[in-house]
Amino acid sequence: MTIELLPRFQAVGSDLYSRGMVSVHGGNLSVRQGEKVIITRSGSKLGYLTDTDLIETGVSQDDDNTRLASSELAVHRAIYKQALFQAIVHCHPVHAVALSFLRRIIHPEDEAGKIFIPEVPVIGFGKEPAPGGFADEIADALKTHAVVIVHRHGSFARGMTLEEAYVITELLEISSRVLCVVKNLKTGAI
Repeated sequence: MTIELLPRFQAVGSDLYSRGMVSVHGGNLSVRQGEKVIITRSGSKLGYLTDTDLIETGVSQDDDNTRLASSELAVHRAIYKQALFQAIVHCHPVHAVALSFLRRIIHPEDEAGKIFIPEVPVIGFGKEPAPGGFADEIADALKTHAVVIVHRHGSFARGMTLEEAYVITELLEISSRVLCVVKNLKTGAI
C-alpha cells in the first residue's frame, strides 16, 4: 500500500523542498489508513523520497517500524486520534516561523489568507520546542484551525489529502511573507 502512495509523497515533498519550506532532512509527511499511519522515515529527504522512506506503523500502537518513523510521530498520532483528518504536512516555512518568534497568533491580512486561514495559533509561545513536543496542544488546535505553527519551529497542517494539507501550508507561508513585506514597507525598510 505504501508504494501506491509514494508518488503523492514525492510530489508534496519535492514542492516543499523546492520552495524552501524544508531543509534537506527537515519536515515530515503522513497519511492515515484506518488504524495505520504511513509517515516519512526519520531523517528522510523530503525532496528526494524513495520507497524506503515511507514507514507504516500504528496510529495507537507501537510496532517494529515505530522506531524508524519521524521524530514527530507523537504529534501525527495525536492529531489522528482527535480528528478524522487523513493527512498531515509538517515543515519549516521561513516567514511563518519568523512571525512565530513575535506573535501568539498570526492573522493573515491578504485576501486568501483571511478567507482560508484567518487565525493561525502559535503553539508553545515562549517555550523551548522539541521533536514530538506539544502533541496534544497541536492536535487540539487543529480541530478548529487548518494549520498551526509551533513557536520557533514549524507548521503542522491537516487535510483529507496530502495535497490539501500542502495547499494550506503554502498559503500560510505566502500570507506570512505578505505580512513581513507590509511591515517592512510601513517602517520604510524597503
